[in-house]
Amino acid sequence: MRFLAANSNLDEAQIVILGAPLEATETWRGGPSQAPQAIRYASDSVESFSVIFMRDMADLKVHDAGDLDCSGELEAALANIESTIRGYFHRGKRVLLLGGEHTVTLPALRAAISAFGPTQLLVLDAHTDLRDEYDGQRISHATVTRRCSELAERVVIVGARSFYGGEFELLHRFNIHFASPRYFIRFLNPALPVYLSLDLDVLDASQCPGVTNPEPGGLSYWEVIEVFKALRGHFKVVAVDIVELSPPYDPSGVSAVCAAKLAVEGIIAIS
Repeated sequence: MRFLAANSNLDEAQIVILGAPLEATETWRGGPSQAPQAIRYASDSVESFSVIFMRDMADLKVHDAGDLDCSGELEAALANIESTIRGYFHRGKRVLLLGGEHTVTLPALRAAISAFGPTQLLVLDAHTDLRDEYDGQRISHATVTRRCSELAERVVIVGARSFYGGEFELLHRFNIHFASPRYFIRFLNPALPVYLSLDLDVLDASQCPGVTNPEPGGLSYWEVIEVFKALRGHFKVVAVDIVELSPPYDPSGVSAVCAAKLAVEGIIAIS
C-alpha cells in the first residue's frame, strides 16, 4: 500500500515517507503499530491538492519507502530508524515519518542532528513527555521529549495540557519553552533547522479520538494548519513525524483520515 500521490522513485524524490510502526513502550491503549498502514489507506479518501497552500502534492517528487521492521528489541528498532533516516538526509531528502509511538522521534532527531548539526524540535503534543523515566524506562513514549531536550538546540512545546508537575524545573536547564499556536515562532531561531513532531493527541479528542492517550480540550485541526503556515517559508523544516494514532480505538476511521490530511498538508508545507 502506498501513500496518496507518492509516485516518485527514491533517487528523484525530494521527500520520503517512511513508516515506523513501533509499539514497544505503550502503557495504556495500544494500536500505533497499525497506524502507518491505516494512514496510507485513509489517504485514498483525501485530495492531493491543498487549497491552503495552492499546490498539489502530485506535482512534488514524493517517495513512499514503506515500513521499517520495528518488531524486535527497542534499541535495535531505534537504531534502524536512525540509520535509515540519516541515510535519507545525507541524500538530500526531507522525511515524513509515520509512527508508531512517539518514541520514534528520538532516533529521527538524532539523525537530523547528525546530518544538519544543531537542530530545533517543535513538538505538538497534549502531554509534555518530560519525565526522566516512566514505568522503569528512560526511553519511552512518556520520556521522549526529555531525551530529545538533551540533544536538541531548543525544544518548543505547543498544545500541552497534561503535566506531571516537574516540568518547570527543566525549562532553563534544557532550553524548553511552552508556547501557543499563535506565538510559538518567537521561540524558534530562523537560522537553524526544525524538526516537527506531531502527536495526534494534541488535537481535541472530538476531532481525533483514535489516539493512544486522548486528552480533553486541545487544538483544532485549523490551529495545527496555522502552525504549518507559520513555518512555511520562514524555517527549514527537515522532517515531520505524525505519531500515536491508534486505529482500533476509532472504528469510524476519521482519525486516520485526519492524520492523512495533515500528512498531505505537512508535505506541501515543507516542500
